[in-house]
Amino acid sequence: MRLNELLGRRVFDADGNEIGGVADVRLVQDGPLLMSMQRALRVDGLIVVENRATRLFGYERHVGPELLRRLVHARLGSVWYLPWNEVEAITDNTVTTTSRRDDLRPLEEMARY
Repeated sequence: MRLNELLGRRVFDADGNEIGGVADVRLVQDGPLLMSMQRALRVDGLIVVENRATRLFGYERHVGPELLRRLVHARLGSVWYLPWNEVEAITDNTVTTTSRRDDLRPLEEMARY
């Protein structure tokens, strides 16, 4: 599976409630050392947006002008981070998680690195 195939898939929590859609995939470069002398990338988690928009604008966190951030949040709704180890199943159109919507962390609380 290619990572871009995850984009737009609907995400459902452990209770079967729809959380939103996959808008992005978070990668971390901490894998084994490759021939290129760089570390391999691994999937760390998914960025899930409440509304059907699947594009992020860079203002989902507490950065940028206040008015612009409010407009982006009005369009996207809530934006959450879903750790990869909480993904239970991936089907043709959906991602199912072992956690509940209330247990997910808002993206804006995540450390930026």
